[in-house]
Amino acid sequence: MAETNVSLVPPSLSSAFSKEANDDGIKTMKLYSHVERIQREVERCGMLNSDSIDPIALSEIDCMHYEGNDAIDDVVKAMGLDSSKKVLDVGSGFGGVARVLSSSSKCTTVALELQSDIHQLAEDLTRRCNLSDLVQHVQGDILNYDLSKLGGGPGTFEGLVSFLVFLHIPDKAALLSNCSKMLKPSGSVFVEDYYRRSTFTDAEVESLSTDVFCQDLPTKEEYIATLKSAGFNNIQFIDKTEEWTTFVTGRLEQFEAKKESFISFHGEPTYSSLHYFYKSVVTLFSGGNLGGVRIIATKTDS
Repeated sequence: MAETNVSLVPPSLSSAFSKEANDDGIKTMKLYSHVERIQREVERCGMLNSDSIDPIALSEIDCMHYEGNDAIDDVVKAMGLDSSKKVLDVGSGFGGVARVLSSSSKCTTVALELQSDIHQLAEDLTRRCNLSDLVQHVQGDILNYDLSKLGGGPGTFEGLVSFLVFLHIPDKAALLSNCSKMLKPSGSVFVEDYYRRSTFTDAEVESLSTDVFCQDLPTKEEYIATLKSAGFNNIQFIDKTEEWTTFVTGRLEQFEAKKESFISFHGEPTYSSLHYFYKSVVTLFSGGNLGGVRIIATKTDS
C-alpha cells in the first residue's frame, strides 16, 4: 500500500522549518546546545593551546556522525579521492569529516556549515591542525549558496559528501537539485541520512520534529525518485538501519557509563541535554519505522 508523506512538524515548530535551513531553529536539537563542550574536550585532551593538532585524534571529539572514521574511509574509497579532487562537505559541523578527508587523501575540501558558532570553531580547529591549505570553511545554506564567493560556479566539485544533515532539510527536491548543480558531470555524492521505512507513530512524529529537527522523511522509493529527477544515476541505496541501531545503542551505553566524569568536567545541564538526545535517537531506531541509509550516486554526464 502506498504511503503518503506525513508532516513531522507540530504547529509550535512550524515557523522553525522553511524552505531554507534555519540557524536558530536547528538549535532546538540538544545535540547542538552546549557546543562549548567541544572546546572543553579539546582542553581535556591537552590540545587547547596546540597549533599542531592531529586531525585523526581530534576526530574522536568533533565528529558527530555514526561509525567514526571507518565511514570517512569509505568515502575516500568510493570517490577515489586524491590531490586532484575537490569535495564539498554539506553541513560540515565542527569540521572533523573535512579534516579527515583532506588529511588522508590530500583532496581539497570546502566545508559548508550553516551555524555561525560551529563554523567559527571549525575554522579555528582546522588552522590548528595546519590544514587551512586543504580545507576551506564557509558559512552558508546549501539551498542558496553562491559558489562565485569561492571563485567558482556550477560544476565546481568532483564530489559532495554529507553526514546526517539532509534529514534537517524537508525540501529534498530543491536540496538534491542544488547538490547536482554544484557537481561536475560524472561527479558523485556520498550521503548518510534518515528515511521512512514505514508509518511513524504520533510519538515518533513528535520526537523527530522536536528532538531531531526533522520532518517529511521520504520513503526509499520517494528518495530514489527525487535523486533521479535531480539528475543522478547509478544510485546505491544502502540500508544502514541495523548497523546504526547498534551504534546509537552503544553510544548511549558508553555515555551513561562515563556519567560522573562527564558531569565533573562539563556539568549536569550538558550531560542531561546530550543524554536526552542520545536516548531519543535510540528510541526512534528501536521502533523499526525510522531507517538509516547510505546513498552513493553519480551525476548524469549531460
